[in-house]
Amino acid sequence: MYSRKLNGKVLEFGHEGVLYRNSFVMYDRGTKSLWVHTTGECVKGELKGSQLKFLTSTVTSWGTWVAAHPKSLVLEGKGRGGFMGTFTFNAKRAEKFGVSIGQGETVKLYLMSDLIKKRVIQDRFGNQDIVVFFDKAGMHATAWVREGHTFAFKKDQFVDEKGRLWNMMLGRPVGDKNDKEKMGPLPATAWLIKRWKGFYPDSKTWAEKADI
Repeated sequence: MYSRKLNGKVLEFGHEGVLYRNSFVMYDRGTKSLWVHTTGECVKGELKGSQLKFLTSTVTSWGTWVAAHPKSLVLEGKGRGGFMGTFTFNAKRAEKFGVSIGQGETVKLYLMSDLIKKRVIQDRFGNQDIVVFFDKAGMHATAWVREGHTFAFKKDQFVDEKGRLWNMMLGRPVGDKNDKEKMGPLPATAWLIKRWKGFYPDSKTWAEKADI
């Protein structure tokens, strides 16, 4: 998910109908420049080299989402099946998927197989200490700047160093409605590993020895 605002202007996009490195290509109606949807980068046209701002979002089940955000609004529209309208991953296909943190040249991949096994990964990304939570039931991840906390997965719950339960969807202790300890969110994007390596062949992939 990206902001459509660039250099003070709001862009309108359409689908170009072609692929770039097996990724959908968009065009903006103002300049007809071409943009890659998986990276938010303009690769051809007047705006070549421009980068859309990444907005934090989550791909998860409706049940998981509405439990955390019961007053959410829903964008109406028809679902589309087939190759062009589905993005399904599950434990049986875990080896094909990963979750990427970051944008542009600074990105890191966390393999779905590792996330399923660990459920919570603490790492150093750039100059920040981060945590990646994984919900096996909804098969999705969220990532946060962990603000000095240390987390573990115990008895199907995410707990901090004080034994407090944390809501992985909201990034705060369970029951804390005032957001006094809410962590800062990071974009966590699900990728097909093969496609991710096509865009970021030299980028890092998390390994267990890096867990801190």
